[in-house]
Amino acid sequence: MELIDEYTVKETYKYLRSMPPMMDWNLPPAHKIIFQVDDDPEVMGSMDVEPITIHLSTYHQETFNNLIRTLAHEMVHLKLYLDGKSNYDHHDKTFRKFMSKFNEVMGYDRREM
Repeated sequence: MELIDEYTVKETYKYLRSMPPMMDWNLPPAHKIIFQVDDDPEVMGSMDVEPITIHLSTYHQETFNNLIRTLAHEMVHLKLYLDGKSNYDHHDKTFRKFMSKFNEVMGYDRREM
């Protein structure tokens, strides 16, 4: 069994969604999201909106810690989309604010993200 597959990504999403700060973000339940995993070397992760799809590449996910950080990154994009931000896919001040809150709660160094 691979450490990172659609099942572990889905279960990790459910875990992160239940924890602060994401528990207050009104993210959709996991069964309403398509989770895709492949070994694309060009991307760490991505989020598409129609239908909502979170894609992670095992090429860049050597550890469970990387999975959590990359998935959290995509979940911030999802939150911004659901909040109606037209630039939900950018790494602007709003994105950095939500990512910083996640890093603070989880104990990650923002410079490593």
